[in-house]
Amino acid sequence: APRDGSCAAAAAFGVVLACALALAFVPGGLRDGALLPIAALGAAMAAAPLVLRSEALASAAAALRGVGRGVFYLVAFALSFLPVAEALRLRSAASPGFLAALPPFLLALAAVVAGLRRREVDAHARGEAMLLTATVVAFAAGLFLESGTGAAVVANLSLAFLAAGRIVRGVSWMARGAFWEGLLVGAVLVASRIVDVPLTPWPRATGAFLVAAGAAAAGTLFERRRWHALHEVQAHP
Repeated sequence: APRDGSCAAAAAFGVVLACALALAFVPGGLRDGALLPIAALGAAMAAAPLVLRSEALASAAAALRGVGRGVFYLVAFALSFLPVAEALRLRSAASPGFLAALPPFLLALAAVVAGLRRREVDAHARGEAMLLTATVVAFAAGLFLESGTGAAVVANLSLAFLAAGRIVRGVSWMARGAFWEGLLVGAVLVASRIVDVPLTPWPRATGAFLVAAGAAAAGTLFERRRWHALHEVQAHP
């Protein structure tokens, strides 16, 4: 029960912190890297399991990691659209969005460096934290360019890698939550790119339907495989 309480408290803290940061920058308009601090915060929270050594804090760290990943999904999805990336381009290193992103980014970087020395850290969590932290740098670099194309490409690639990682984790460990999270992120990403293509409505709707049908088929196949795996374990304990 205490662990459940710490998990819920950590998740609530992460959500409140992300919302507070969003309220501080987004209402001013999507400009000058307004979403960059939120992406950096997501990376910092996702790196929590790399530094929280206490076993009692493990569930809280896992909750923060999940919230951080969710926050990063939202920012990356917004940046995956070229008009949004264009609007968020950084004019200078003195931009409020860039400066505000530095503290959480440095926290994420410190956590990643600390996690490299710890053998007990889950390899998937370490790789995920490294990916998110490196992506924040790539976001900033892309937003400094004359066009937002670089940031949009990075956003699409990061979402694809994160989705693939969660799917692989889910299949390898028969973890339902990880698999469905990755499948949902991947399906939404592909469907949004299809809808974003300048075609007539019918081809776009057909493409989105095929993506949804493919995701449903993949999910059904996973659930069947998981069901068989669980029954094999019960039959041969």
